[in-house]
Amino acid sequence: MFKKIQTKIMLSVSVLVAIALISASLFSYFQTKQQIAGNVQEQAAGLANDVKSSTELYLDSYGNTVDRYSQDSRLIDYLKTLKQDEAKGLNESWPIVDQDFEHFLELNKNVAVLYVGAETKQFKTSPVLELPEGFDPTGRPWYQAAVQSPEKIMWTEPYEDASSGEYVVTVAKPVLDPETKDILGVVGLDLSLAGLSGMINQTKVSYNGYPVLLDPKGMALVHPNQQGKDLSKESFVKAMYKNEKGNISYEYKGADRELYYTTIGNTGWKLGFVYETDELLKDAQQLFNMILIFASIAVVIALVVTYFLAKSISNPIRNLQKQVQLVAEGDLTVSVEAKSKDEVGTLTHHFNAMVENMRGLISSVSQSVVTVNESTSNLSAVSEETIAASEEVSRAVAEIASGATTQAEDADETNRRTLDLSSQIEKVNEQAEMMARLSILAETANKNGLSQMHVLREKTGESNEVLQNIEEVISGLAGKVAEIEQVIQSITEISEQTNLLALNASIEAARAGESGRGFAVVADEVRKLAEQSSIAADKVRKTITGIGAESVRAVKEMEQTKRIAEDQNSTVTDTERAFDEIADTMDQMVKSIQQITSEVEIINNYKEEVVASIQSIAAVAEQSAAASEEVSASSEEQVRALATVSQSAEELNDASTALTEMIKHFKI
Repeated sequence: MFKKIQTKIMLSVSVLVAIALISASLFSYFQTKQQIAGNVQEQAAGLANDVKSSTELYLDSYGNTVDRYSQDSRLIDYLKTLKQDEAKGLNESWPIVDQDFEHFLELNKNVAVLYVGAETKQFKTSPVLELPEGFDPTGRPWYQAAVQSPEKIMWTEPYEDASSGEYVVTVAKPVLDPETKDILGVVGLDLSLAGLSGMINQTKVSYNGYPVLLDPKGMALVHPNQQGKDLSKESFVKAMYKNEKGNISYEYKGADRELYYTTIGNTGWKLGFVYETDELLKDAQQLFNMILIFASIAVVIALVVTYFLAKSISNPIRNLQKQVQLVAEGDLTVSVEAKSKDEVGTLTHHFNAMVENMRGLISSVSQSVVTVNESTSNLSAVSEETIAASEEVSRAVAEIASGATTQAEDADETNRRTLDLSSQIEKVNEQAEMMARLSILAETANKNGLSQMHVLREKTGESNEVLQNIEEVISGLAGKVAEIEQVIQSITEISEQTNLLALNASIEAARAGESGRGFAVVADEVRKLAEQSSIAADKVRKTITGIGAESVRAVKEMEQTKRIAEDQNSTVTDTERAFDEIADTMDQMVKSIQQITSEVEIINNYKEEVVASIQSIAAVAEQSAAASEEVSASSEEQVRALATVSQSAEELNDASTALTEMIKHFKI
């Protein structure tokens, strides 16, 4: 299927168009995606700032209200009066303050209650609330937190109101005595966050996004379906509290989401806007789908256009292919009409010219084949006659060459044998000379050996004298060892007597008591020295005993050595006599070898003349044989050349016949 040009063109163009359109679609999709992400980020940041400003303005208005009440003269007068006269303060001053509170509550429905806690522990609210007996406002967390920062407005964390179920936040500030700056009490209000939640929820967020508001602990104050729930354990909520503002990408409940957030004033609340990623990319996906549809239509159109274009290109080529097939089968009468001036038209013109040239070439070859057939027939006949004559000459020359070769071989064999004889004579001559040299060396060695025997006899005499002296020394050593043993025995006896005397001295010193103590020490030291002398004498005795044993052994060995020396002296005498006999024999052998060498030298001189004559005969015979072989080889080469010519003529004739048969296949 893919072997057709039309198919290849359609496939190539379609693939290129598809790649181009898909690339453009992907580029548009990602560009749109980035543009939407940028727009959303810009819108979310602007929206967050707007809602933040509105929220801060909303909260600041109530904070300013509490601040205004903390400086209100009527409220200050009420708290001062309480300290001086509680009844007067409650009956006269409080109604004035309460009237103002009620008027404020009528205008601000988001405020649940206004109240004042006095330092004297009185607590009044508007509207009136049921309080437990002995309620002490100064122990409440909002009161204590407010008095710790008298100059600041205190905001509590949002909490759920038990009666309404709504989330409220307490706003409070201490009331100070203008003169002494002492704390008279704390004024505060409970602000419902329902109004704030409604205001934030009414914010229009594009791409179906929604707002969220979290308190500092991660509780959802505003959320479409998680309001009032603790979200502090969610990873995206933890990330929000790491920065003042920013955006986070996260997955929640199986959907990818984008969160843009900021922080509201000093409350630490987090305001954010959440978008589902699929909603953000919905327009980009729709655009991408439309581009894919248009791309598919464009590919189909490209296929149709390419089909007709490829058909217009492939049809002329297909027609030319059919005509080429006819030429391949041998029909040279074909001709193709060129209908275009493009590359296909040029190819058609060239094809017609090629067929015309082939037609002329085949005609010329056909005529040449007839001429070649006639020439090869004549050449074959002449070569056969020449071959017959050359074979006769070759046989005669071969017989002559055979005789010359035999003669040369015989001469060569004689030459080889003569050379072998010459070689053997030279070897005999060399051996004779070698024997003469060896006999002289043997005579010299015999004289040296005889001289060494005389030296050996003298050294043997000297050795006997030395052995006799050693024997006398060892005998004297044995006597000295006996004398040393006697001395050691005397030392041992003296040590024993000294030891006995030292023991007696110790006994006498002990009897003498303190006066003989020093003498006892000396006696003890003498006794120790006597014992050491006895031990040393014993060691010397053992050593002398060993020396005596070795001396006896040395005497025996010397006697054995003396006997061996006597035998050696006798052997030297016999050897000297044998060397004298060898010297006489060597003189006679040298004379005989010199006579043999002289005779071999004469034979060697005659050998050179014989070898030279035989080599001359062999050289002449070889030259004759070589000349005969060259003539024979030339004759055989001529016969082979003529045979080759004859064979080539036959092959040329066969080729001409085959070429004639091949030309018949062409239709001219």
